[in-house]
Amino acid sequence: MESYTCTTPVDCEKILDTSNLKGKTAVITGGANGIGEAYARALSAVGVNVCIGDLDSQGGSKLASELPHAKFVKCDVTIWKDQLRLFAEATSFNGKVDYVIANAGICPRDEVFTFAGEDQDPTEPNLTAVDVNLKGVLYTTKIALHYFVKQNGTKPSPQQEDTCLVLIGSGAAFLDCLRGPVYPSTKWAVRGIMHTLRRTGFYHGSRVNVISPWYVKTSILPAGAFEHVEKSGVQFALAEDAGNALLRILSDRTINGKSLFVSARKWAPAGYLDLDIDDYPGNELLQEIQVDQMRSAPVEKGLFLA
Repeated sequence: MESYTCTTPVDCEKILDTSNLKGKTAVITGGANGIGEAYARALSAVGVNVCIGDLDSQGGSKLASELPHAKFVKCDVTIWKDQLRLFAEATSFNGKVDYVIANAGICPRDEVFTFAGEDQDPTEPNLTAVDVNLKGVLYTTKIALHYFVKQNGTKPSPQQEDTCLVLIGSGAAFLDCLRGPVYPSTKWAVRGIMHTLRRTGFYHGSRVNVISPWYVKTSILPAGAFEHVEKSGVQFALAEDAGNALLRILSDRTINGKSLFVSARKWAPAGYLDLDIDDYPGNELLQEIQVDQMRSAPVEKGLFLA
């Protein structure tokens, strides 16, 4: 594949051709239910072998039993050995890992944006979301890159097979989300991982992209929270559209370093779109600064620097 270049927004209305995905193998963390389940079902429907990792053994085992060429591995993404086992099991399909979807995430009550009272000391916040949404994603990223490099080497060639890491962000990865800094900070960080990797992935035949869902009714929030949002007039996105966004990314080898937003259909007929915010279009100063940021360690120096 070619090195990263700034491109026009992804055409999300173009007819999908997923014929090149059949027989590939994908790892999905947090894939037992919700949007992760939608990813698993979408991939399975086009012939992809799916290895689902999740803490929900009952839901994950049930889902895997309903899909052809699917396996479930109980996995806590914050535990390194659990993720190693997940990836190892995925290779039992055909000896390799083609696609990795780092979907596992949680959104508990935010304990940073609280006030204990004038006469009280501040209490230590629960930062489990950072462990799952960031530490867990970094674990997934490291293991994914290990397999991609192992399979494709570090010198670009026509023989390299397409591999792709898809990181799951959120509308909170680029929007102002009031009164809760923990979850958004992890999702902004996910975009940072993509920006770090997208220019050098071509050395090992790999792409990296982000899918950022808008509000989708899943178990990530209590039902009452979704009811409150809906009553305020917000239109939700659909999990099935997130699945189609994933198929769009994986089936098109030209899509690299992009963020697709899974949106309410009032904003995009397909239910997802490229907001075109990751290359700073029209901002020549920021693009110049980006060039200087890479000047001391340019892409041309290779994948790993001595």
